[in-house]
Amino acid sequence: MNSKYRVFLETLILTLLILFLGFLLGMYIESSRTGKIIADYKNFEIGVLDLKLQNYYYQIMNKASCDVAIEQNFIFADKLYEEGLTIEKYEQGNKLTDDILLEKKRYVLLKTELWLNSILLKEKCKNPFHTVVYVYAQESNVLKDAEQRAISATLEGIKEEQGNKIVLIPIAGDLGLDAVSMQLKIYNVTYLPSVIIDEKYVIEGFAPEADFKKYLN
Repeated sequence: MNSKYRVFLETLILTLLILFLGFLLGMYIESSRTGKIIADYKNFEIGVLDLKLQNYYYQIMNKASCDVAIEQNFIFADKLYEEGLTIEKYEQGNKLTDDILLEKKRYVLLKTELWLNSILLKEKCKNPFHTVVYVYAQESNVLKDAEQRAISATLEGIKEEQGNKIVLIPIAGDLGLDAVSMQLKIYNVTYLPSVIIDEKYVIEGFAPEADFKKYLN
């Protein structure tokens, strides 16, 4: 009995130890991923200040500065878009914690400010490029996920084809941000996902590539 009890006890202790080590390893991996996402988002805080300063400059600049200002706006927009794709990959592999959600909101506000800056530039410089704002749902289901992936792929293809003719700005529209909600009301966006082109045309849900391109010629 003592021998069987000892074997049982040793097995139990070993099992609990393996479970405990597995739990610690899982926590470490999750913490590392979460920390990486938050660190990536925080890198954009400097970008917030940068965009604000650009906004002030766009308000006071003359038309002679348009080329430089537009070039800088595209550089920042492309950088922000590419970083957003990288962050999205990390986000997909993690549960959306409160910390990550907070950083997500900051990031969305930064992209919203980029949108407003682009509108100001177009007004100052006689509409030299198109703005394509893709407003998607953060909270979604299987069908909506498929719809949003299809829209993202279509818009990415158009962006690659047209380059600096368009500024592509993906924005989560359901994070409870007043600045984003105000923009959606202004352009009468009632369904997510939707695409706003040049602050004039709203395309709800998935549409063929040709439906987007006809507004970008």
